[in-house]
Amino acid sequence: MASQDESLKLLRAFLDERDPRLYIEHRDDLRRSGLIDETIRLHRIQSVPKPLVRRLLGWLPQGLESTLLIPYPDPAGGFMLQIRVKVFPALKGPDGHTIKYLQPKGSGARLFFPLMTLQEARQSDRPLFLVEGEKKALAVAQLGLPAVGFCGIEGWHVAGSRDLLPDFDWIRLRGRFVELLPDGDWQTNPNVERGAFGLAEALEARGATVRLIVLPTELPRA
Repeated sequence: MASQDESLKLLRAFLDERDPRLYIEHRDDLRRSGLIDETIRLHRIQSVPKPLVRRLLGWLPQGLESTLLIPYPDPAGGFMLQIRVKVFPALKGPDGHTIKYLQPKGSGARLFFPLMTLQEARQSDRPLFLVEGEKKALAVAQLGLPAVGFCGIEGWHVAGSRDLLPDFDWIRLRGRFVELLPDGDWQTNPNVERGAFGLAEALEARGATVRLIVLPTELPRA
C-alpha cells in the first residue's frame, strides 16, 4: 500500500505536468458534462493510467481500468493537496451501490472552487451557487455564475459534526443569497433530502438566505 507521502508526491507531479494527458474516453465524459477544453486545461483535469492508481489512492480497486484526476483549486492560490478521482468503469460497492468517485481512505471532504469565478464566489454580493459535484460546479461557473462545489450530499461537514467545513470560511455568507443545487433526487431520496436540509440549515446559521433548486431527475448524474 502506498504511503500518504508517496500519494501526495505523485499528486504534485501530476499538477506540475506541462501537458497533462487526457484519454479520449475521459475527454468525452467531460464534454458530456458540458465542460469546454479551456476549463479542462485551466483546472488541469487529467487521466491517471492504471499502473499509477495504486500509488495515488493507496490501493487498487478490483475492476478499475483508469481514473480521471480532478484537482482541487486552493482559494489561497495553487491547488490543494486533495486527491479525488472519477473511476472508469464505475464500480459496485459491497451493498450494490454504484461508485463513481474515490479518494484515499481517511482523507476528508473539501470544497471545490472553480477558478473562473473564484473571487466572485468568495467575496461578491451576487448569489452564490453551491453545487453538488465538481463537474456540475464547473459547468455552472462556465456560465459566469459564482459557484462552489461540494462532493456528495454529506460532503459539507466532517464526520461527527454538522458544522460547515473550514473551507466555508473563505466565502462571504452573511447577508448573501445561496442557490443550493443538490442532485435531482433530493425530493425522493430521504438520505439526500436530510443532507440537503442539513446543509441549508448550517448556511442559514451563518446568515445566508438559502433556496433549494430542483434539478431535472432525468439528467445523468456526474
